[in-house]
Amino acid sequence: MAAVVLSFVLAGGLGLMLSSVAPVPSFSMPHFGNPFHEDPFAVADPAGGTWLDRSEPTRVDIDAVGVHAPLTALGLDYEGNFEVPKMWRPHEAGWFEAGPTPGEFGPTVLMGHVDTERSGPAVFFPLRDLEESDRIDVTREDGVIVAYEVTAIESFSKQRLPYEEVFGVEPEPALRLITCGGAFDRKAGDYTENLVVFASYTGKRDATAKDLDRPLNGRDHFR
Repeated sequence: MAAVVLSFVLAGGLGLMLSSVAPVPSFSMPHFGNPFHEDPFAVADPAGGTWLDRSEPTRVDIDAVGVHAPLTALGLDYEGNFEVPKMWRPHEAGWFEAGPTPGEFGPTVLMGHVDTERSGPAVFFPLRDLEESDRIDVTREDGVIVAYEVTAIESFSKQRLPYEEVFGVEPEPALRLITCGGAFDRKAGDYTENLVVFASYTGKRDATAKDLDRPLNGRDHFR
């Protein structure tokens, strides 16, 4: 089976105030190692499946833990480093726009901060409370909702993130949610681990008016 390895380590997630000392975030990330030059996901579906055409995701909803977040596209900066969501928008998560969109073959990758200095807990703080079989809905711009089921929640050292396990090609659409985890290192101004939620594709449906009217958690939700 073909595999894709994305050579980056996700940093991010400004730590909470500890002992009245405001930590400084670290966004040091290696360069994006792209073995496919123009398109890191330009590989054939090994299972020969027929999946959805491309359409950008607009929101993610996880009813089990109260996550209802807008999504913004994230790419690479001028140095080839992975972008992270804006610190001053703690309610907002991001998706890696160079990768598959929900329902396409391969892993869709969403990222969000666990907390910020101003907001305290941020958009993906509740991921630590997820359990296997919890449902995740991702709404696309074309009005299709793609459903996933949580299969695992794991923590990895930021220096030893298993790229192939997290980003490797699977025989059908998949979802990864990534945030910071582990202990907060005040000296480094960063968390020691990444929390990764693995979720498998369970189906799709057209969004109803009720779906589209669901309120999102805005910035005020995290004040």
